[in-house]
Amino acid sequence: PGYYLKITDYAEELLDSVSNKLPGWPERVKLMQENWIGKSEGVRFAFTHDIKDASGALIGDGKMYVFTTRADTIMGVTFCAVAPEHPLAIHAAAANPKLAAFIEDCKSGGTTEAELATQEKKGMATGLFVTHPLTGEKVEVWVGNYVLMSYGDGAVMGVPAHDERDFEFAKKYKLPIQQVTDVPGKTYSLEAWADWYGDKQQGVAINSGKYNGLVFKAAVDAVAADLAAKGLGEKKTTWRLRDWGVSRQRYWGTPIPIIHCEEHGAVPVPEKDLPVVLPQDCVPDGSGNPLHKHVGFHAGVTCPVCGKPARRETDTMDTFVDSSWYFMRYCDPKNEDKMVAEGAA
Repeated sequence: PGYYLKITDYAEELLDSVSNKLPGWPERVKLMQENWIGKSEGVRFAFTHDIKDASGALIGDGKMYVFTTRADTIMGVTFCAVAPEHPLAIHAAAANPKLAAFIEDCKSGGTTEAELATQEKKGMATGLFVTHPLTGEKVEVWVGNYVLMSYGDGAVMGVPAHDERDFEFAKKYKLPIQQVTDVPGKTYSLEAWADWYGDKQQGVAINSGKYNGLVFKAAVDAVAADLAAKGLGEKKTTWRLRDWGVSRQRYWGTPIPIIHCEEHGAVPVPEKDLPVVLPQDCVPDGSGNPLHKHVGFHAGVTCPVCGKPARRETDTMDTFVDSSWYFMRYCDPKNEDKMVAEGAA
């Protein structure tokens, strides 16, 4: 168990502040912050399937969800790729030792987006197929080492004609490449990737049936509407930003004001009993968090709800929480009355 600050509630505000309220900041720093917050507007939709687990139940209720910012290229899907940890990958690996070994090998590689972007794209077919939600065609499912379980639903639609990673993957494993958007004045090549292949602003849909001739936004809107009508998708905004894990299993740091009761679970310390103050006589001896064994820290603790004996939370917060208040103490180092004086002493 751990504790988090729910910074995701402020994602839009953070992004607005970086984009519009930091005059004079270097553009590269602002870009890094914007990428860290990572707002993506797109469509989340499902490829249906009839793949069942050992108990006979449909895996994922018969739907493999993906998230894409390029729904305008949905008619160019020639394969799907799932993360090594995806339920379909695990299911397929149960009967395929080579796939199981490949999945284990993926675990030893990089797990960050930056690492995945530069490492060699590797994959293996699962032998499974899902159904394209608009064409009804069967689409082969691969396990790809470049797919993150933490992004979207851990699966991607493979559109190698208009995604650089998919292009590299398809070329390596000789998978079909179907161009479905065209930029006037540009010539498409199946031999090498060109930056304009991913230009969503100028691209016009081709080889896409009823969507032919639509530009990016109109195509996305039309595809999203058709998916919604089938009950298989909807527009969605996702964020790369995650809540900030702040709990640490150690003595130093700001105490987390929670009391644990067998009957009522985790209960906040009443405001009248704040602040919770760390004992000054702890001696870390390498055997774990000394707060666990400090009798005085736990003495007389009762549940604020029922009054029965309880135990105090011994996790402390990330020290970044402490340093967030330092500037206040620097401005007023001799004040003994304010709350910040205790924590900064």
